[in-house]
This record gives sequence, structure tokens and C-alpha cells, in this order.
Amino acid sequence: MKWIRALILSGAVTAGTSLLLLSVLAFAVCRMGALPRGSLSLITTLAACGAVFLGGFVPALSLREKGIFLGLGAGALFLVCAVLVSALAFQLEAGPASIGKGAAVLLSGAIGGILGANRKHKVRF
Repeated sequence: MKWIRALILSGAVTAGTSLLLLSVLAFAVCRMGALPRGSLSLITTLAACGAVFLGGFVPALSLREKGIFLGLGAGALFLVCAVLVSALAFQLEAGPASIGKGAAVLLSGAIGGILGANRKHKVRF
């Protein structure tokens, strides 16, 4: 039961953080006016990596065990949602760059989970 609660927390944190980060980045891009087309992919990948990092960090922090699996689960959940939206809404197929982006998202989730599970608590007297 605690794993299900941790995965639900992971999904909620990832969704909320990605919504917030992408909204802030969209506002910043609109205010800048012109942006090179190639940099937009990098910006969205960094936002996704940040969201998945927090999505792996927070549940691993509360569960305190098996953080790498929680982080990879957060990354995999995010990638499944992104692939489904790309395929169903925009009829896009995965390209060669998608493998690198997927690896970056999974790696950031795994790092977040590991750091969350291994974080030390400070003892105050």
C-alpha cells in the first residue's frame, strides 16, 4: 500500500511541477519575442528533467527506501504520458532524438530518487 501511495504522490508532484515549469517557461519565451527553434527542444527537455527529478525526490524522501525505482517509475510515467499525448493528439512518431530525451528524463528521475532516499536527517536537541 505504501508503494501505491508513493507512486501516486510521484505522479502528482511530477504533473504539478511540470505544469508550473512549462507555464513559467512559456511566459518567458513569449516575453522574449524571438527564440531560436532549436533551443525550444532543449528548454522543454530541461523542464521535463526538473519535474521528474522532483517527482522522484519527494516520494523517495518520504518512503526512504528504493529511491532508484521510484525515480525510474516517475520518469517512466512521465514518458508514457508524453508519448501518448504526442501520438494521440499530434500524430507524431518517435524520432532518433527521442531516445536521448527519454534517457535524460529517466536519468534525472533516478538521480532524484537516489538523493531523496539517501538524504540525511538532521537531529536537533
